[in-house]
This record gives sequence, structure tokens and C-alpha cells, in this order.
Amino acid sequence: MDIFFFRIASLIVICTVYMLFDVFNKRNVPTVFAYATLAYGFILTLLFPTQGIILESIGISLIVLGIGYVVYRIGQIGAADVIEFAAISLVLPLQPVPLLASMPSQFGLPMIISVLVSAGIVSLVIVPIYYLPRARRMLRKPLLSYVDRASVLKGSLITASYLVFILFMTMVLRIRPAGDAVLVVMLVFSTLLITFERPITDSMVRYVGYREFDEGDIIAFNLMSRKEISAIKRRIRGFDRLITAKTIREFKSRGVNAKLPVYKDAVPLALPILVGVVLSLAVGNLIFFILP
Repeated sequence: MDIFFFRIASLIVICTVYMLFDVFNKRNVPTVFAYATLAYGFILTLLFPTQGIILESIGISLIVLGIGYVVYRIGQIGAADVIEFAAISLVLPLQPVPLLASMPSQFGLPMIISVLVSAGIVSLVIVPIYYLPRARRMLRKPLLSYVDRASVLKGSLITASYLVFILFMTMVLRIRPAGDAVLVVMLVFSTLLITFERPITDSMVRYVGYREFDEGDIIAFNLMSRKEISAIKRRIRGFDRLITAKTIREFKSRGVNAKLPVYKDAVPLALPILVGVVLSLAVGNLIFFILP
């Protein structure tokens, strides 16, 4: 098998296993597996034919790890997601020529940029499709009862902004129909996500005490008042969105039994990452469909 296609097969297998753990193992990816993918990616990096590509691959993965760690510490993604991004960068550092789309030039951009763009758009689609029906089943009130003036205003602003941008890109810059399609998808699902933000969020969280905290959990600060957050910060040193082992020990030692909104059923990011990898390999960076 050609080494390039072996890399593609490895990438699909790795991302599929991450997805299976994330979806069917309660968002818990075993640490051993995560670090094993990092080691495997490093071995594949050493098989590149030139020292320049090897150094570039290692450099991209280190940047991904550095930025990813910061994003993880502020409670936006999980540690396993960061390691998965780094493993992707080691296995295939640069965006290859798309397998399906007729867009040969990808300008030598890192593969991880294409994956992040595609995964972001896929997440935008998945969240309303999955969580709105879930919210309707879980919550006792109709979904429209959660929509207030602020939600409608924000949703309207998002819609108007997208429409102006789409008209400009279509009439002035003459982007292709595929680009319009991507933007329309983003418009529809961004509007749904903003308008129904509260019921979607409520369907993702559970109110639990420290005994049910898991390391790596993320607290839904948007469901807490500033007064509640400040009160806990005065008692728990280093209290933030991300729950760490130290946070759990602090809650236990100080006897703080407050139940907090924790994202126990958040979208498994490994799923949009897998779809993002497949889209990146098939059609390249989706940004290039939007740009003229």
C-alpha cells in the first residue's frame, strides 16, 4: 500500500476509535489510547522522506498542543480532543490534494486547519438537530417558552449578518454555488443555535454535587449568576469552568455541597472531528469554497 493512503487509513481508524469512545464511553477516552495515538503519529512523522517535512510536522503538532492546552484549561474542549488534534497533525501535517473536489491548490496549509473548519461547521449542524428534540423530551415547557426578546434579537442579528455577507460574496465577489450552500447551512443552524440557546444548553447539563464531578468536566457558567460564581470562588481556590482533581479535592475538604450545572451530556466532539477529517480529505478546506 502506498504510504500516503496508509496515512489516510490510519487517520480514519484513529478518529473512528476516538469517536466510538467519545459517544459510547460517556465522553471518556482512555488516556493510554490517547497517548498511543500521539506516539503512533510521531512514528509516522519520522517516516517522511525529508528532514524539513519531519520538522514541520513536529512543529505544527507542538503548536496544536500548546494552543489546545490553553483552550482546554479555560474549559472549552477536553484533553483528549487536544491530543487527537495533535495526532492528526503528526499523521498528516499538510492538507493534501482533495480526493473528490477539483481544487488542487490548498496553498500548503496545515491539515488541522481544514479539520477545524469542517468540524466547526458540522458541530453547528449536529447540535440543533440532536439537542432540540432532546430538549423537547426532557424539558417540561414548550421550547418556544424559552425564547425571549433577547434570543429573538440575537437570532435576527445573526440572520441579517449572514444574509448581507452572502449577498456581498455572491453579487460582488461571484463565489461559486457550493460556497453559497455552505454559507446558507451556517446561517440556518447558527440562527437555530442562538435562538434556542437556553433549551439546548439545559438539555446538555445536569445539576450535580462534587461527588458526581469527573475530572475534565466543564461547568456551565452561562447558567449561573455572577453572584453564585463569586460566592464559590471565595470558598474554592482556583474555581473555574474546568473541573480538575484539585477542584474536586477543594470541594470535598471545604464541604461545599452546592449543585452546579455541569455539561454531562455535551456533544461528543470526536464525532464532528471524524466527519471533519473525511470532508477535508474528500473536498479540502471548506473556506476555499467560500473565498472567490
